[in-house]
Amino acid sequence: MARRPTAAVIIPVYNAAETLDRTIESAVTSLRQYTDVEQQPLDAEIVVVDDVSTDGSADIARAWAKHDPAVRLVTYPTNRGPGFARNEGVRQSFGNFLFFLDSDDVIYPNHISLCLNALLADDSVGYVFTRMKIDMPMHPDWPPSLDESCPINFCVRRVWHDMILGFAEEPDFRTYRTEDTLYRLCLRDLVKHKKLDIFTCEQFVSPGNALDRQRAKFGMSMKDWNNAGLDDGFVLTPQMDVVVKARLDRVAKLLGAKT
Repeated sequence: MARRPTAAVIIPVYNAAETLDRTIESAVTSLRQYTDVEQQPLDAEIVVVDDVSTDGSADIARAWAKHDPAVRLVTYPTNRGPGFARNEGVRQSFGNFLFFLDSDDVIYPNHISLCLNALLADDSVGYVFTRMKIDMPMHPDWPPSLDESCPINFCVRRVWHDMILGFAEEPDFRTYRTEDTLYRLCLRDLVKHKKLDIFTCEQFVSPGNALDRQRAKFGMSMKDWNNAGLDDGFVLTPQMDVVVKARLDRVAKLLGAKT
């Protein structure tokens, strides 16, 4: 019999009391509905990493952990941002297959089964990703691009997360929230991957999140947006530029080692 798969769903949280219950419930449901071709049980945990919330988010996670053994809360003393929170969740988890879920979004019951079974069927694939329903009007040019860069609609083998050093944790990434785009870019360049043409998760608009900040952009075609020359709030600071170059150089060296 093949070794049982192990998985972790990492949920970084900062002041998400209004949505966290819905998010954790979606992850628990998706874990419970996991089945594979050999009917093996799934060794899995949901690691909620609280980034020093002040609104009761940690209490919501504790309540879930009390009645569901799959849920675990991780806390630490200082606010470090979503990149650190995701990495810390991985560091404190045991799963060989990693899922990431933002605290205002949900995964559907089919998400974990579809992603894991696709990876278990082909050892050469480093990660898989799915289609994402987005809770706002959007020009059809944009969803495929978001599917390629979002943190919630994929599953990656832990070894590749470690290879690219996880998510960027530097302060400017924490401020401008682009660590997830760099993460997916590094994976996309480095390892074989596969898109599953099925909706398995949903991203919601929350005040100040990436969707909210880019409403005008996503309402236009890519051509019109590029021609308009409008500001979408994307910032690349000197610190971020250094990190991006270092990460991409690392990927290039890893690719060279593979050839």
